[in-house]
Amino acid sequence: MKSKFAVGLLVLAAVVLVSGAVGLLVLAAVVLVSGASFLAFASPGSQDDPFITLSYLTNIFRPQVLNDARATEQEMIQRFETRIAELEAQIRAAAPGQGASGTADRFHLVTLNNGQVLSASVGTEIMLRIQTATASGASEPALVNYTSGSTLSSGSALTPNHMYLVTIEGNGVRATGDTVRLLVRGSYTIS
Repeated sequence: MKSKFAVGLLVLAAVVLVSGAVGLLVLAAVVLVSGASFLAFASPGSQDDPFITLSYLTNIFRPQVLNDARATEQEMIQRFETRIAELEAQIRAAAPGQGASGTADRFHLVTLNNGQVLSASVGTEIMLRIQTATASGASEPALVNYTSGSTLSSGSALTPNHMYLVTIEGNGVRATGDTVRLLVRGSYTIS
């Protein structure tokens, strides 16, 4: 197409040079015919050169893209919510002091009512914060007070704000006051 147009322009240029005013008229006619044929063959909107209208973009393409984006967003939200629920379940399973037992690598505040017993695993650390409690356990020493470097027998009173260590499995603390508060790091059960 473009080569036909170029040939037409060359022919017109030759005619103009040869014939003057008549050539100019013929040149104008050839340019018009060549330009019209070039535009006719350009055909925007063909499969090779798609012509997109604003109404197509507004009424068809944009809503389709938005629907696809919303579907993807909902799918991602669902995956995140599922993963969050899994992680929360793992955290609840590992959180100590929630209910009747716990394990921890950090201190947790544990509340005991009068008469309740906290039985701990070897290596558990206990600090009495509020009220009164006694050491409990079937084997002696019931607890090691590593603040003072001494040991406690079962039934001996704990000193507030001293750190105690459980050295025998199952030993621990019996609450002797109402709403006893302990800081505990390690595994334990409450009965």
